[in-house]
Amino acid sequence: MPSIPSFPTVPSIPAVEPPTPGGGPANTVTEAPPGGQVSVAGVGDNKTIACNDSDVSISGVSNTVTITGHCTTVTVSGMQNKVTLDTSDQINASGLDNVVTYHSGSPDINSGGSNAVQQG
Repeated sequence: MPSIPSFPTVPSIPAVEPPTPGGGPANTVTEAPPGGQVSVAGVGDNKTIACNDSDVSISGVSNTVTITGHCTTVTVSGMQNKVTLDTSDQINASGLDNVVTYHSGSPDINSGGSNAVQQG
């Protein structure tokens, strides 16, 4: 009776962690350059920005952004972004269902559509 050859062993496959939304670690702090510009774009990101008389631009969908310090301009576009900031000279909101809350100051506010810009 002929012998039956054995099957080769198959190496195990390592486990792979699913990526976090936005592709990066949650809630990292970004230092804005003095007088410079910082942009946040993505889906479902959670970011903190330390503003230093800078311009900040936020776009994308369902991002949560916390901004500390003073900004020159904060511009929010996209959909369903939630932005909380200390203070800014100007706040611009376009897109749909974005919510921008500032803590202090009297910014020049340019908002349209279903966006909300409020002090809180």
